[in-house]
Amino acid sequence: MESYLQSYASLCGLALIVAGWLVHWVYKWNNPPCNIGRLPPGSMGFPLVGESLQFTRPSLSLDISGFYKQRLKRYGTLFKTNLVGHPVVVSMDADVNRFIFQQEGKLFRSWYPDTANSIFGKDSMANCDGSVHKYVRSFAARLFGPDSLRDVLLAEIGRSVTQNLAAWAAEPVIEVKDAMATMIFDHTAKKLVGFGPEKSRKLRKNFDAFFQGMVSFPLYFPGTTFYGCIQGRKNVQKVLTDLLKERLSTPQKRHGDFLDEVVDELQSGTGMMSEKFAVDFVAALLFAAFATVSSTLAIGMKFLSHSR
Repeated sequence: MESYLQSYASLCGLALIVAGWLVHWVYKWNNPPCNIGRLPPGSMGFPLVGESLQFTRPSLSLDISGFYKQRLKRYGTLFKTNLVGHPVVVSMDADVNRFIFQQEGKLFRSWYPDTANSIFGKDSMANCDGSVHKYVRSFAARLFGPDSLRDVLLAEIGRSVTQNLAAWAAEPVIEVKDAMATMIFDHTAKKLVGFGPEKSRKLRKNFDAFFQGMVSFPLYFPGTTFYGCIQGRKNVQKVLTDLLKERLSTPQKRHGDFLDEVVDELQSGTGMMSEKFAVDFVAALLFAAFATVSSTLAIGMKFLSHSR
């Protein structure tokens, strides 16, 4: 009997220790440390998951999503939360956001979650700041700067839009966002790496996986969104790496695209660019054109269709 009571007391003590540890852990989760100042109000959501499920819930409205609306009403324009395993502070205040952008590289530094770093590569421009960002912006301006936009790109984009509108008019129905994404990706892939429509659309399938994995839990095993995303990234890297090596083997052959400029830079040996950085940089440019501009243009088309 005495032995039984001792065992029972031991189990109760162990249960109390575990319960105390869990309470302490949940408290720390909901009250993350802040070395400077005071964190704004907000909720960190469930342990590990945070508020990611609410954040990724689709919104059927063109207005800001319910995730932001609810927290704007409850906490104001600044609130804390936890998304995809990371504690973050969200600002919906225009003045605060303007100040942050003005102080980039001074009081604030660009940061991306581990998911984004895994997708774009740890050596990509997402992890660079200061002089490297200035170098990359000046380098990209050779093709996408104001002079090139005025003298070359606007006319090319105009022709591409005209041709695609004519093709869409012959179809009984089109999915506007997908059609916009295809048009933009085709044009961007042509300007960046010289791909025609067939190669471009084959490459774009991998970027669909990219986009799906941008806001996902970094669980890398078959069947997960993140796994498909990383596989898509590997495929893109292989295609671009093979293409870059082919171009470097015949640097005298010109193709009239952005990769010509990359090859010249790598051949010169005077810049900050390595072959791996170049591949990640070109992949990021392709993704940026595919992921953001198509959504904006699709919304513009919707508003135009309602204004007839």
